[in-house]
Amino acid sequence: MGSVEGRTALIVDDFTISAGTTLVDAARVLVERGASSVYAAVSHGLLTEAAIGLFEASTIERLFITDSVETQPVATSSKVEVISVAGLFGEAIRRIFRRESVSDLFT
Repeated sequence: MGSVEGRTALIVDDFTISAGTTLVDAARVLVERGASSVYAAVSHGLLTEAAIGLFEASTIERLFITDSVETQPVATSSKVEVISVAGLFGEAIRRIFRRESVSDLFT
């Protein structure tokens, strides 16, 4: 919604499975409409070898995914950055065990 011309665009999604064509296509359209750069962030990235090739050739400058699931049966692209959620999960488990607020982690 709105103009992306001359701006940095960020695509956010909950997961990508297999080829990642939806993200790649969305990035292409953003660049066609004038975005100066495109980044993507995905909570759960289940990437195949084909997806890595697509991302490498795409207009996405960087794809951020979490390690919430085992993602790499194949080597990732230099464009993919995996961010650990281990600390967050560990703290949530600790808070649940101590009957403390988990909601406070997200404020």
